[in-house]
Amino acid sequence: MQLICISRGSFSIGKAFAESLAAKLGSACLGREDLLDLAAASGVAAGKLEMACLKSRNLDEKMLLEREHYQAFTTAALCERALAGPLVYHGRTGHLLLQGVPHVLRLRVVADMETRIKSVEERLGIDREKAKKYIEQVDEDRRKWVRTFYNIDWDASAGYDFTINLEHANIGNVASAFCGVAQLPDFQETPYARRMLEDLLLASRCRAALAKDDRTYHARIRVRAERGTVSVTYLPRDAALAEIIPRVLERVPAADNILCTMASTRILWIQERFDPKISTFKHLLEVAEKWDAAVELLRLVASDAPPLIERAPEERVISPAERAVTGGIEEDEQGPQESDAWEEGGVAETFAELVKAGRAGGRVTMRGSAKDVLTAIDRTAAFSLVVVGDTFLSKGKAARVRLTRELGDVIHDQLRVPVIQAEEMKEQYLFGPKQLVTLLSFLGLSAIIYFLVFTHQQEVIGIMRWQGMGWRALAAALVVVFAPIVAYFYGNAAGFVLKLIKME
Repeated sequence: MQLICISRGSFSIGKAFAESLAAKLGSACLGREDLLDLAAASGVAAGKLEMACLKSRNLDEKMLLEREHYQAFTTAALCERALAGPLVYHGRTGHLLLQGVPHVLRLRVVADMETRIKSVEERLGIDREKAKKYIEQVDEDRRKWVRTFYNIDWDASAGYDFTINLEHANIGNVASAFCGVAQLPDFQETPYARRMLEDLLLASRCRAALAKDDRTYHARIRVRAERGTVSVTYLPRDAALAEIIPRVLERVPAADNILCTMASTRILWIQERFDPKISTFKHLLEVAEKWDAAVELLRLVASDAPPLIERAPEERVISPAERAVTGGIEEDEQGPQESDAWEEGGVAETFAELVKAGRAGGRVTMRGSAKDVLTAIDRTAAFSLVVVGDTFLSKGKAARVRLTRELGDVIHDQLRVPVIQAEEMKEQYLFGPKQLVTLLSFLGLSAIIYFLVFTHQQEVIGIMRWQGMGWRALAAALVVVFAPIVAYFYGNAAGFVLKLIKME
């Protein structure tokens, strides 16, 4: 079963191409306008949200909530249609609503400016110059929308499987050609891909249900689903909802087990092999407790094969009271080899410990290269820290260090959040004997400097009053050198004190 997402610009003939392709494949055709209507019918202020995204300032709290609600309703509608049969969707970035679904064929349709200008002139009855400015403005608005929603560049070719220029090609002929592409094994639905869609649909339905309920409408909540188990993360300010959330989600079909975790932010831990007994896990848990954060596990298995995102079967980490998974093709898919792989990776055991600690934020395995890691990360999640542990274990030590550093740089450049190596976490975010010694050293040096200054005020004032251009320049140079040294000692001392009292 095909699932094709077409990204189209304004007046780029993308809609006509999508309809032609759907007709030739015998697929349903769904447009962004249809999803907007569904979201608006559900009570989402889609118009206000779009206007807020186009303004050059950050969204306020209300609009951030509207964005979450909009994504929940539109993702649910898209998944429902995709699970019902072959689908061609055309809009801006529909494939980003389906992150983690491996068989989506992602197409970008473009047209030359002259063709677009003529189309605008005919439809709107305006002159060439106004038509060109109109197209440029609409394209810029769409870039802002995508950047606000997904934190990516709409025009980046890496986000698509194929880019189609219809300047010199007939729409019907190109659609016929891509019928063959859509039949390739790479873009066929598998039991695993269908389960990803079902998980995404369940998570979206649960988030939409929370948005519809008056008691949970105003809460900032993140929802994930894995084979009937729904993981809900909420902020400490919404702690009163801990008992309400499960009651709201009980009415959602297929939500068989509900796991609630309170967190004010999220920490992403990237590793190839996880182990809850190592010091990194202990330190990470301490940081998560200090920050009221949920910890998300991302297992990176280096591979030259096409990237593949896998989620662990939830039965391994939830309580024994959870119902058994229904039999059939989904259960058969999880063979001994895959289960052994998860056990070897240590994801299940580590995630179980996070569940016990109330800090579980999700888990995923990414099989691919370092540059593919970003496809497994939820770009809309509010991560405060990314911890990169032992990765690329099959490489030599020098190569492993280099690749790990490069991975951290890529994540930092794209997510714009602090990225540290696992061995640096204790020194930077926790307070221990070593930090105590450093604190006392900085405090001692600061105290000595202030003591000397206050006990030798006449001498200091005398230096500031030196006459002559040369002496005044020397006095100014002493201040320029002395002030940063004092600030360095005092600033570091204050930083360690804040770390000691857990107020970083």
